[in-house]
Amino acid sequence: MATREELAKLGGEAFAMLDKFYGRPSKRPPFSQDQPARAGRHPTTPLRNDQAVLNSKEAALQFDGIEIREYPKIRR
Repeated sequence: MATREELAKLGGEAFAMLDKFYGRPSKRPPFSQDQPARAGRHPTTPLRNDQAVLNSKEAALQFDGIEIREYPKIRR
């Protein structure tokens, strides 16, 4: 098994070959300090829903529909 020094030398040579073949990676631009990173947009107060809530019976009457009810069978 290779020693640490041999592995380090081999790794350095391998990365040098990659840099020669693909070119050296360009420097990344520094992180902009002007604008903070945006997290998710969360409302500070909960959204209000001013619409009236319809139950199934009222919805059936308002929209000319029918209401189907199923009751469980009682075992005796």
